Amino acid sequence: MKALALVVVAACGTPFSAAPDAGDCALYEVPTGTDLTAPTVSFKTDVMPVLTAHCSSSICHGISDGATGDLFLGAELQHGADAATVYTNLAATSAQNTTMPYVKPSDLANSYLMHKLDADQCMLSQTCTAGDCQHAMPFDGMLPVETRDIVRRWIAQGAKNN
Repeated sequence: MKALALVVVAACGTPFSAAPDAGDCALYEVPTGTDLTAPTVSFKTDVMPVLTAHCSSSICHGISDGATGDLFLGAELQHGADAATVYTNLAATSAQNTTMPYVKPSDLANSYLMHKLDADQCMLSQTCTAGDCQHAMPFDGMLPVETRDIVRRWIAQGAKNN
């Protein structure tokens, strides 16, 4: 009987291919008519699944000790990490950009996580460590706007731990 091997390639190990070149850097603008007040977004039921699915591989933000960029986003849920831990981590100041937290409630412009997800972190280079805000997230490609808008709505609605 032949054995099958399953190989998993984590997206965190490869550069984000859709990131703009420095000369093409532009601030993401929410399309006119987008309602960020509805639907109501819950951190635990809406945002955590996005973070778990796209950000928490074991070589990215999924291991509490030594997570990439010192930001743990919760893949170790079976080992005791929970939504409250991830929420607390998102309130911290980014190590890459010490001028802003990952998430600032009700303030999209000053939420570093949204800049990384929208691939416009290049607009912040002057405030990032060594002038480099590094890659957009996730590394394997930009999330669809509908997925990013889950996080965007949560922040716009006050980034509550609900």
